[in-house]
Amino acid sequence: MKRIIRLFFLWILLAGCSLPKTPPDKTSLSNILPDPSSLTRPLSDIHSLPRTLSDTKPVALMPFYSAATTSKYIGQEAADRVALELLAKGYFVIDRSTTTALVNEAKFYGSGLSDDMRNALQVHNIAAVVFGSVNDFSCETVRTLSQSASLINDMDKKNRCTVSLTAKITDTASGRLIWGVTLNDTSEGNNLTAIELMKSLIRKADMRETLPEPIDVGTKPR
Repeated sequence: MKRIIRLFFLWILLAGCSLPKTPPDKTSLSNILPDPSSLTRPLSDIHSLPRTLSDTKPVALMPFYSAATTSKYIGQEAADRVALELLAKGYFVIDRSTTTALVNEAKFYGSGLSDDMRNALQVHNIAAVVFGSVNDFSCETVRTLSQSASLINDMDKKNRCTVSLTAKITDTASGRLIWGVTLNDTSEGNNLTAIELMKSLIRKADMRETLPEPIDVGTKPR
């Protein structure tokens, strides 16, 4: 009986060795991942982008003018937040750093979209310019009497913040304003900041509902 069992296990071992081996998977990351050079293209090469991008003419994003503060960061942050709304709508957005390399920011906000600026943008097939301003960006500390407090020292401290901004889109072919919106809000909260209020204001405004449809490559602006 033991001999039969040994023969049985020997047969299993030999059968396993004779089975065809599965060839190793030769697939590597280099065969799966896209070529990094295909992810970024110069503006002059826009039409060679994948169809999902090239079907829509790009719009150039300008940093927003910050009239309410000396910090350029606020205007940049506002522009980036509006850009996210444009992307969600299906726009192909050219980053503000690239736009300011084509158009002088100070001259743009000083005298508007000149013919030279329009020509510089149209050379790169840019259909429109997105720009705007931060009109109010402030916070102050306010005291509110708590339910159990009777003295001023026991009052709760809160931040009251106010934010106002305007966003616009201008067609580069005609220089005509094709869209615009002004957003305002004042709110109170513990440790509330104006930057947090601005982000919330843009997000809740749901600009995608009012934004015009992106301009297709084969469509001429009216």
